[in-house]
Amino acid sequence: METNNNEFNHEAGLKVIYEMIESARSKIGSNYFYYLLWGYLVAFTCVAEYILIKLVDYTQHYLVWPVFMGIGLVVTLLFSLQRKKITGSKTFIGTAMIYLWSSWLVSFLILIGFANLNQDYEMIFPVTLVMYGLVIFIAGGLVDFKPLIIGGVLSWMASVAAFFSPYQVQLVIVFVAVIMAYIIPGHILKNKSKKR
Repeated sequence: METNNNEFNHEAGLKVIYEMIESARSKIGSNYFYYLLWGYLVAFTCVAEYILIKLVDYTQHYLVWPVFMGIGLVVTLLFSLQRKKITGSKTFIGTAMIYLWSSWLVSFLILIGFANLNQDYEMIFPVTLVMYGLVIFIAGGLVDFKPLIIGGVLSWMASVAAFFSPYQVQLVIVFVAVIMAYIIPGHILKNKSKKR
């Protein structure tokens, strides 16, 4: 009799674990906002800088990045705080994503700092694309979402092309990579989250 009870508890425990994983995936799917925000923001900033370089011939064209990325950080923080008040609960995958993207941000800031210090601006986009590939690939793997995994691989491929391209062409490469790795998966996540 005790064996049946243990089997029931084992099966019930597995069911609870499975439901928790599915719940975490569902919550991640509802985070499409971040992918769309940052995808469109980076794409817009690439276009703005390209126009400032090619059409306006503005020497401080790079200033669009701190301005628009700063706006993105403020919007992200406000949105995250609002969501935290609403949901209040933590999941393993949610916590992993916070650490993943926070470590990406710190790494990116270090990269920008040393690139500015060494006046090596042409390395920023290729290395950033490598870092995009890493976090998007891992994020896709954590939630088993193939469009993000593919987006990570495409970001790595774009980074290789960017290493061999001049700065203006790198802007175009980043623009295309962001559409493939952020915007398209973001819209797919948005559609999936509406169906749930």
